[in-house]
Amino acid sequence: MMLDRKTLAAAAVAFAVGYWWACSPDLPKPYEPQPDRPVLRFLAKAAKTLLWVAAFAEKAPPESQQDRHYVVQARIGDDGFPLVDHGKGW
Repeated sequence: MMLDRKTLAAAAVAFAVGYWWACSPDLPKPYEPQPDRPVLRFLAKAAKTLLWVAAFAEKAPPESQQDRHYVVQARIGDDGFPLVDHGKGW
């Protein structure tokens, strides 16, 4: 995956919004508070943000690098079976 400025900016914005949203006091806490582990919490949030960015920010390769499938029209021989020319279509 190539990282350009747009991807890095999207990652930074997504991380900042996610961090701000998770730190809001109005967020319901359905479980008992866990021990404070700031480093692990930071790594988990960063990994989750990068997964979302990687899922949606990756561009399609240029058309010259995409796989192309060529269809060759089959020729029919005298016996009714198609003639196969292995040199065409590849």
